[in-house]
Amino acid sequence: MLPTITVDDKKCQDPLACSKCLRICPTHVLGLGTKVGPRKFQEIDPSHFIVAGVRFEKCTGCMDCVNVCPKNAIQVSF
Repeated sequence: MLPTITVDDKKCQDPLACSKCLRICPTHVLGLGTKVGPRKFQEIDPSHFIVAGVRFEKCTGCMDCVNVCPKNAIQVSF
C-alpha cells in the first residue's frame, strides 16, 4: 500500500531555505515545486515554492522527513 504524504504549506513557509526533508530522504520521495507552475523568463517569488510527495512508491516509511522537520509540517500515513 502506498503512503499518504501531506505537507502543510502554512507551516512550511520557506522550503528553499530549510530543505531538510528534501536532503534527508534516502529515496528522494519529496520534491520541490511551485504553486504557480513554470514561468518562462520570469523569476519566481520564493514564497511560491512548496514541498510535496512525488514518488510515493519509493517511500520506505522511515519517517526521517517527519522527524527532521522543524515546523512539524509533514505527515506520513499508511
